Amino acid sequence: MNEPTTDIQSNELRYITIDWLTLSFADETFDIMEVISEYLHLNPMDFEFKQLGLGASYHYGNTASFNDIQVFYSTNLDIQNGYNKGFTINISGQGCRQYESARWANNSNWTWYDTLRELEHLGGKCTHMDIAHDFVNSKYTWQFLLKKIYAKTLIYRGKVVRYNKINTRTGEDYHASIYIGGKPQQLNIYDKKGERFDKAGEEYDVESWTRWELRLGSDKAHMAFLELVEGRVLADLFAGILGAHYKFVTLTGDKNRSRRDIARWWSAFIGGAKLTKLYVTKDKPTLKKKENWLEKHGPDKAELMLYVRDLFVYGADNALNTLIKRLQVQSKNFTSADIQILLQGILEECFNAGVVMDQVKRNDIVNQVHKILEGSF
Repeated sequence: MNEPTTDIQSNELRYITIDWLTLSFADETFDIMEVISEYLHLNPMDFEFKQLGLGASYHYGNTASFNDIQVFYSTNLDIQNGYNKGFTINISGQGCRQYESARWANNSNWTWYDTLRELEHLGGKCTHMDIAHDFVNSKYTWQFLLKKIYAKTLIYRGKVVRYNKINTRTGEDYHASIYIGGKPQQLNIYDKKGERFDKAGEEYDVESWTRWELRLGSDKAHMAFLELVEGRVLADLFAGILGAHYKFVTLTGDKNRSRRDIARWWSAFIGGAKLTKLYVTKDKPTLKKKENWLEKHGPDKAELMLYVRDLFVYGADNALNTLIKRLQVQSKNFTSADIQILLQGILEECFNAGVVMDQVKRNDIVNQVHKILEGSF
């Protein structure tokens, strides 16, 4: 992908690319050789196969690796021993550059968009994506951004942290990093020139090289992944996410910073991109979550709660006999907290089912639940 994002003016350069990609597949009938050759279009002979390996940290029984390109997978025996089903393709930052070289060697017209569309078509769920936007000899350095943050012009509810290393000979900052937010969405702005010198002793004849790296995980990564699959330009997606989640305002104006105008430099940085908020709806800790927990830790108790819900919400008379039998064994295990969650779940199910719940009906349900739990039918 490695796309220029602006016209080259003076000696400034900008590039944007995918810098990490992880996709999981639920397919249990896969052949690992086919995954490598048909999904990744690489030669399986280039891969090293071994048990566990890095795949163990993802809870898979095996790892196939070609330097920084990995496929984690489990055999039937691994699955019986508790390892994950299916497989995961994991391409790190260096792996992305390696993968680009390998694909371009066989097809000079290949782009990341081709691979993303194909992997989505094959049922892939993206769980990690990093987008790296590099600024060479640009004003958008980490020092520039830090001044804006210290001036309290950033509006963001999350945590902002700065790390840096000091050159012991010159006393200068180098390999500095600013972290805005945390998982599953983090923006990391850091001194790429200093990082390459620190890690590999590489020196670059440029004034500055700053990387803005957007790190996405879980559902947020998949939402961004689908945007690209649908043809969204990577640079527009990157700027659109930043514009929707982070806001820099003018230094002066209303005491309430949220009412100040957007800073001109930030508007120029976003460049008119379509704002894209990666919003993930969080389930409330209600009966559904309680049921999920109980299904793992106490299936009888979970079944009892389901029968009670069905009885009062849907009038499931046929559940009563089974409910009574379960109560004889399980009612003694109920706590007051269980009862409150149960009642909350009943009220929510009534609302979802369109059942009108007045105070008389509500009190009747409370009394009936207590009677059942006390064995009074």
